[in-house]
Order: sequence, then C-alpha cells, then structure tokens
Amino acid sequence: MSLTSPERGYPLERIDYDSGAIEGVAAALATLVDHAADACVVLDSIHHGLEGRGRAIDTATDAAGRLSQRVQPTAATIGRIVDVLRGYVDAVSSHARIANDLIDEIESAHATLQVAEDAAADARAQQDALGADTWAAVAGAASAIDDADGDGDLDARRGALGELWSRWESAYRCWDDAYGAALTALVTASGTTDDPGIRMAISSLAHADAPAEVAAIWASLSPQEQQELFERHPGFIGNLEGVPYPVRFDANRAVYERTVNGMPYGEPLDGQLRQLGSELGAEFGGELLMFHPFEQPQATAAVMYGVGATLDRDGRIVGDPLASVTNVSTLVGGMFSSLDDLQSWGVSARNLNDFADAYGEEGTRSVSIAWYGYDSPNLATEHTMGSATEGAARLRDTLRGLDHEVGDRVASSVIGHSYGSTTAFLAVGGAHIDLGVDRLIAVGSAGVPDGYHATWTGDDPMDYSGVEVYASRAPGDVIARYGEVSSFGHGTNPGDLPGAIEFESDGGTAPSLSGGTEQVLRTPGHAAHDGGNSVWGWWEKGNGYLSRDSESFRNIATIVARGEVLP
Repeated sequence: MSLTSPERGYPLERIDYDSGAIEGVAAALATLVDHAADACVVLDSIHHGLEGRGRAIDTATDAAGRLSQRVQPTAATIGRIVDVLRGYVDAVSSHARIANDLIDEIESAHATLQVAEDAAADARAQQDALGADTWAAVAGAASAIDDADGDGDLDARRGALGELWSRWESAYRCWDDAYGAALTALVTASGTTDDPGIRMAISSLAHADAPAEVAAIWASLSPQEQQELFERHPGFIGNLEGVPYPVRFDANRAVYERTVNGMPYGEPLDGQLRQLGSELGAEFGGELLMFHPFEQPQATAAVMYGVGATLDRDGRIVGDPLASVTNVSTLVGGMFSSLDDLQSWGVSARNLNDFADAYGEEGTRSVSIAWYGYDSPNLATEHTMGSATEGAARLRDTLRGLDHEVGDRVASSVIGHSYGSTTAFLAVGGAHIDLGVDRLIAVGSAGVPDGYHATWTGDDPMDYSGVEVYASRAPGDVIARYGEVSSFGHGTNPGDLPGAIEFESDGGTAPSLSGGTEQVLRTPGHAAHDGGNSVWGWWEKGNGYLSRDSESFRNIATIVARGEVLP
C-alpha cells in the first residue's frame, strides 16, 4: 500500500542495499591502498638509494621520485573513499535494516486500523439514519459502535501505529542523513581545498530529497559559487536532478572531454566514448544529460537530441534551450542494450523529433532522450525483475528531474522496447509520486510487472493513473511473447492493461514528411532497428519497431505528437 509518514512525509519504501557488496568494494580498495604504499616504498628507495652513476641512473631515480609523488595523493584519495564506504556500511546495516523491518508492521497496523475505523463509521452512519422511535435499533447500532471502538481500542491502535511510524521515521532519517553525508564525502574525497561555503553547498545539495529542493539550493548560490562547483565537481553537478539542464549539459561535456583525454581504457569503453563523441558533435547535436563512464558492469549515459542550444564565446550554453519544447520522449532499450547501440538509438531519437514535429500541430517542437541508465539484462537474467528494479529507480529519478525542468507545459512520453518496457512501466507504475509522464509506449514488450513487485511497491498494484498506455507486438515477434510467459514477475502483456490502446506494426500506409501518404514496413520480429527474430529475418534492414519507415515507428510518432494512433 502507498503510505507516507505522518510527520515528515517520507514515502514508506524499502531501502535497497547490499552491505556485503559495499564492504567487498571497500576491502578491495583497501588492498589497493596497501599495494600503493608498498610501491611508494620501493619507488622512494630507487629515488634515494639507487647505486651507480650516469644518465640512465639519473633518469630512473628522477622517474621513480615523480611516480611516487603521483601515487601518494591517489592512494590517499582511495583511502578516504574506503573510510566513507565503511562508515556508510555501518550506518546502512543498522538504520536501513531497522527501517525495513518495521515496514510490514506498519502496513499491518495501518490495515487493521483502517478496518476498525471503517466499521465504526458504518455503525455511526446506521445510527444517524435511524428514526427517533426505533429505540431498539438505535441501541443495536450503539452496541455496534462500541464493538468497533472497543472502549478506546481505536485510540490505542492509533497510538501504536503512531509509535511505529515514529520509530520508522527516525531510522529512515538516520539512513538518509548517512547517505547524504557519504555522498558529500565522496564528492570531496579528492582532497581539493574547497572553501567552507562550497563544502556547505555540496552537503546541502547531497542531502536534498527532490529536484525542486536542489534547484532552490542551486539558485541560492552566487555565480562565483556555481562556477566553482562547476569547475571542481562537474561529475557531481552534471548528474544531479534539479540543477538546470544547460548547466548539466556543460558539466557532463567537461567530464566527457576529461575522460576522453585519459584514453585508452580498453574495449568496449573506448569505442563507446568515440561513438558518444560523434553523437555530441555538431552533426547530431546531442547533449549529455547523464554520464557515468566508469560505472560497472557497463557505462551509463543519457543523450538528449533536438535541444538546439545557443553557445557563448566560451562554448557554454546560454538561455533556456527547452523554452519552446512541446514534446519530450525518453527511449529505453531492453536486453543487451548498451552504449554500443547509441548510433542506432540516436538515429531513432532524431527521427522521432522530425516526424513528431511534422505530425503535430503548428508550433510543435520535440526533443528525445536515448536513455542508457542501467545494467540491461542478458539471457540469464531477462526472466527476472532484477535489472528492471535497478533501472526503474534511476529512470524514476530522470523522469522526476525532467518533470521539474519542463513542467506541465510539455507532454512527456516514455517508450520502452522489449525489457525496456518492463523497466519503464515499473518506473512509472510503481512510483509513489507523479512523474509527469503522459504516455507509456511499449513495443515488442517482454512483459510488464505482474500487478506488483515486492521490492518496489510493496503490496501495491501498479498504478498508471493519468497515463495513457499504448502497446504493439509484431505478429511474428515470438521473442517478446516468450519473454513474457517465461518470466518471474513481468508476465503481463501491456496491451491487456485496462484502457490500453494497441497499435499495428505489420505494415500499411502513413503520412510522409513531404506530404501525402507512403507505404511503411512491417516489423517481422523482435528487433528495435534491423532484422527479425534471432532465428529468421536477421538479414532484413530498416524494419524494426523503431526504424523510421516501419509502421510501428510512425504510430509512435503520431502518439507522441497527437496522443493517437494512425487511422
């Protein structure tokens, strides 16, 4: 059930954590620090005590000294990170565990109290409806009220529930504070000499609970403070929902350029960074909304297309590039999706902007986001909800920040292919708040959550209130159907949801950008872009669900632009 705490308004949700995994990372980093210390001892011995004379000896001793000087601050930074992680493990193992253990008790007490209050209310209603001369019936209704109330039993139950809420809020607040403190410490772990005002700003931003709160803190900073945060901590600022998008675009581009300057890292990251550079270039005009290049097991990012930003002399974005936008679409990939696919998904995002603008009314302006924000599943994990639960949490944050940035004036659509629809529907239907999403579109869905998912919404059903649901599966898409029926937790066809509108993907006609109509292609199987299923149709090109000349894609563009499917 969707509950919020009575005093502070915290949503009653389980805190996902893995203290063992965090401690494992801390132990591995601590080992690295030890090795670095040993290396410094050896390097210092070479620098100060290498016997012999000559240019080679001098070169070796000088190089050893310089390397030791570079290793020591890096090792110190890693050591500080180890301390942060272990401190957070201690906090999360106590406070988060206590908060999670109380959830079942709170939900049970709340349900029991609700039944008792409803019974008492019904009894009072019966009493109020009785005539003055029906004394026997009045006495019976009064007895029912006494039974429901139990001589103050309702007050006792309310008090017990209040006590449970108080304990839960205390534990949740302690965890939330520990999380904010850990994030602050990680941001400043490099040891840069931030002045107290900047450190306080970082702490305030790290402890903020909503994009609106982040935006208010950011706006309260002086231009000089904002600039210092941008220059010293662009990775933190660039991925913080509530910081204005133009600032985030610039910050993430700065991190990207710094990351590229450190290449090579090996494949697949090097190839992904090169492709990302193409998407961010003048030809395609992408902007980095999110960027975590070294996240494991795969790099994550989100690229927004169609922004059309204006730059100043220093190459920084000026003004609000989203001021005239009317539609925004977020594209979420499924199994095996990664930044390796960015070229194809970038094409789909840009095509969607073009066709939505053409299909919409005069003044329609669209932007799209190619979202790679989670560790997508493989063949072994696609049947479970693990990747969707992780991805939904981050997608929810992205959509929440997007809603703050553009507000009600912009129609927001989320488009999920295959397991991407599982993630997208969980993010929107399982959120305890309105994310501002107007349309959920599933193509080739591997199934969406079965009513509820224990680690996301407790015992609550998925709630798509206020959201239009659209879905399409190609007649020959056996992979999507297999993903649904073989799943543990996402066995619902989105087309079967109440009020869902199904659209065609088997070929037909659609409006052309040049006017009139034209033939569009059938999607033969499961592919988002090229090919059919894994067994047949792999040689076919340009007919996937998100290929510009497929009927599926033209339906999506029509939905985004007008909230309706092709006739």
